Amino acid sequence: MRKTLALLIFMSSNVFAAGNGFHDVVSFNMGMISHSVTENESTLIQTDDSVQTEDTSAVAASSAVSAISFNLNWEFKTEQKKSYFVQAFVPMMTTGGAGVFLGGVGMNWYLNDMGSKYTYVQNGTELTIIPKFKYYWGASTGIGYVVYNTESAKKSDVFFDLGVHGGGVYGIGTNRGIKLEVGASRATGVATTGIKIGFFLGMTQYL
Repeated sequence: MRKTLALLIFMSSNVFAAGNGFHDVVSFNMGMISHSVTENESTLIQTDDSVQTEDTSAVAASSAVSAISFNLNWEFKTEQKKSYFVQAFVPMMTTGGAGVFLGGVGMNWYLNDMGSKYTYVQNGTELTIIPKFKYYWGASTGIGYVVYNTESAKKSDVFFDLGVHGGGVYGIGTNRGIKLEVGASRATGVATTGIKIGFFLGMTQYL
């Protein structure tokens, strides 16, 4: 019955007055990012002929960046089973100044009946449907900047990020929820490659 009602409302949404529809969602999350970094050997070739070495290439260094980070996520163009989003990650607590900055876009696909709060008003009567629990998976892409430490120096690189994630939201009241999300991605940089794993817990707010 609940699924049928949600589907009928979704199919009829264009008939109702302006202001009806699914709500956008903004979330504020804190968590841990773990980013493995491996330097590309092709970027470490020695080209200075005045420097005498036994080998013309340097050894590619590896490093691991772990930082407590903040994530801001805004879901828009929300529908019954999917939404688009933009997001940003910034490090809050780091070791030795290492951290990951990232901005990106993506999509969520919801696996339950409804992915967002729904409201419509007709003839002065307002009806609101709020999912108590929702869970989803998604994909994202973006551009990032990683600062990492090796045995010899602090270095940085710009990378292209492509990943997948999954999570759930437990609703609290009419406008908020508790969100849990985990994700993994491949980071392909100018001078490095790596795998990035994230674990985040936060609050959502319907707009």
